[in-house]
Amino acid sequence: MESRQPAVLTATEKVGVSARTTAVSTRPRRRVLRSDRSVERAIIAGRGTAGVVGFLALWEVVARYDLLPRDVLPAASTTVASAAELVGDPVFLDQIGATLWAAFVGLALAIAIAVPAGLVLGLSDRLHAATATVVELLRPLPPVGLVPLLVLVVGQGLEMKAVVVALGCVWPLLINTIHGVHSTDGTARATARSFGWSRRAVALRVVWPSAVPSVLTGVRITASVALILCVGAEFIGGSRDGLGSWLLQQSMLPGGIDTVCAGVVVAGVLGLLVNAVVTALERRFAGWAHREDS
Repeated sequence: MESRQPAVLTATEKVGVSARTTAVSTRPRRRVLRSDRSVERAIIAGRGTAGVVGFLALWEVVARYDLLPRDVLPAASTTVASAAELVGDPVFLDQIGATLWAAFVGLALAIAIAVPAGLVLGLSDRLHAATATVVELLRPLPPVGLVPLLVLVVGQGLEMKAVVVALGCVWPLLINTIHGVHSTDGTARATARSFGWSRRAVALRVVWPSAVPSVLTGVRITASVALILCVGAEFIGGSRDGLGSWLLQQSMLPGGIDTVCAGVVVAGVLGLLVNAVVTALERRFAGWAHREDS
């Protein structure tokens, strides 16, 4: 009888078997991770919904039992119904569109200024040290306080609102970008330099990808700030259009408190939607950073 020799795998076959084994073993893990994240997001969404319902219920109780005068705080049910009517009003939607456009222009201007400047200051310790005092001096200045001056210089239109938004958003974006550059792995930068990469190549191919999550976090934070600053600029500067101008006009009408509260609710929902959109973009382009942290 012939003796059977044990099968001997070549190196290539071993690599193939190992790769297939690894792929099979990682598939269930990936599914479990995705399932865990979905459950976690569902729990967070449920808690947020419960918080909103509880807040509206407390608001309704305070208004119904006259704990505050009706001309100061209308009932939550009345305000929500008025807000639903406003969403279907074309005039009101035009005002919302004007505010959104001005906030977007101002935020884009702040990004165009702060991100390149943050990269330069983050890469140069000398420039960062030379400008740190100036940044800390200008950062606390309230942009809305400059509205009267801007009205005299550029008028009450889009330019004034965009400049106010840019002045308020540029500093958080600048600081976040500098922080993202400084948090880059020093070993990765040194390794790239040892391979003969130029400063420009290191900045674009090593530092910038590492700083993207911090930059997007700054954008997410300042997106809501942009809406707040835009409405404030419209309110104080006497703008001819926008949500702030609309709220000011409604507050002067008899019994306008109901409409004003409804407009504020719509503005809050609008800010929530803007934050959700920016958060989705952050997960899309920098989701790897959050996965590494978890």
